[in-house]
Amino acid sequence: MKRITRLSGFLFLLIAVLVGSQLLPGQQEHPLAGVDRRILVEIAENSEQMENLRYLTDRIGARLTGTEALKRANEWTAQRFRDYGLSNVRLEAWPIEHSWRRGTARVRVVAPEEEWLAAEVGGWSPNTPGPVRGPLVYVKAETKEELEAYRGKLGGAIVITSEPRPRKRKEERPLRPREPEPRRDFAARIQFARVRDDFFQEEGVQGILRDSDKNFGLFNMSVASFGHPYQPAPIPVAFLTPESYDLLWRLAQDGQGVEVELEISGCEFSDGPVEVYNTVAEIPGSEKPDEVVLLGAHLDSWDLATGATDNGTGVSVVLEAARALSQLGLKPKRTIRFVLFSGEEQGLHGARAYVEAHKDELERISAVLVHDAGTGRVETIALQGNAQAYDILRELLAPLRQMIGVADLSLRTLGGSDHAPFNRAGVPAFFCQQERATYRQTHHSQVDTFDKVIREDLLNGAQVMAVFAYNVAQAEAMLPRPPKKE
Repeated sequence: MKRITRLSGFLFLLIAVLVGSQLLPGQQEHPLAGVDRRILVEIAENSEQMENLRYLTDRIGARLTGTEALKRANEWTAQRFRDYGLSNVRLEAWPIEHSWRRGTARVRVVAPEEEWLAAEVGGWSPNTPGPVRGPLVYVKAETKEELEAYRGKLGGAIVITSEPRPRKRKEERPLRPREPEPRRDFAARIQFARVRDDFFQEEGVQGILRDSDKNFGLFNMSVASFGHPYQPAPIPVAFLTPESYDLLWRLAQDGQGVEVELEISGCEFSDGPVEVYNTVAEIPGSEKPDEVVLLGAHLDSWDLATGATDNGTGVSVVLEAARALSQLGLKPKRTIRFVLFSGEEQGLHGARAYVEAHKDELERISAVLVHDAGTGRVETIALQGNAQAYDILRELLAPLRQMIGVADLSLRTLGGSDHAPFNRAGVPAFFCQQERATYRQTHHSQVDTFDKVIREDLLNGAQVMAVFAYNVAQAEAMLPRPPKKE
């Protein structure tokens, strides 16, 4: 039965490539269509994605930045690139102040009635000095001035800082295309996080409880403090499942006073700085080797599961694109570089480190494309508002529309992954806009495992990435630069 399923998946992809590439009467074939067809068929027929992804997730497992598991993943992916015949394979080091190992969180309501809550420790949280008890206080503040209203009122408190987000009671299918999401000023949020953490520490807050914002008992792991990357957070932090957080919120709204006990134990920090790595490999350019097209994904993951959809899927896509281009013996005009970043989950730090280390060559990067939205099929490529590149890329990527039905390009701006630091530095950097599949449910959670992956959709991702890289590498000129972002 399994063999039939694999065969049907392959036939579906292969038929899509061959049927989708048929020309209408009088229509001329795209000059790159012949090579693109070879790339698509190579991936459909000979992909090693699932084997690579299974090894990464089942054998190496969770890959928290700073851990030995992530270092093993760096070394393993570097070897895979070598196995595929790539050049200049290397691990590029950058430092973090402390690695961190997860401990245990225990949270319960003590009054008005005892209730145990489901909790996990926030990333880089310190331990509490044993079990600590205090009144639950909701701190509603988004500015330094609003924090002042709580001065002198938080000594010994355990605080929450947000209302529960609305929970979806059933899957909703949009009646119209999704509107572009409003851009958020992450720099301002990080700056305020530092101010709030320092204020809480000064006022004697004992702990912070956060909403995981998922359904059905799932956690949504993140750092304890974005304002203090890779340092012990100033205040111990635990994440609660949405069911536990909602209960806590309802009790707080009753106005009778809520007392909470929090214990975080077993968390460990390295004594000092730790080197971490980005994995890098290349197919050298035959005519313009100093000009680069970069394909990227992040290799690190959170540690509640094995990081399959966030972002083992992206890693498998990049590895497969590299394998296919190399296997076909293609000689692109420009260098195609493959980068597997670390430190993404704590704030895009690996990509930031890469941009800083390579700042002298950024002007020679024609384009960056990142895959980091799980197992879903690539719907289109989000150009991050780079209208100058739209017409050029629309022509270069026409075979993807004709052969595998990728939608027309989007000017949508999507943040939150490793393309963003390149954009801010003025490099044309884009993002694979994907079907959501189960990404919102699985990412950062304890169910982000290999069984959630959709094989055919991953093959599609590798096809899109490989064709994008090759066609942009063959373009007459580099892509136009977007304005640098402050």
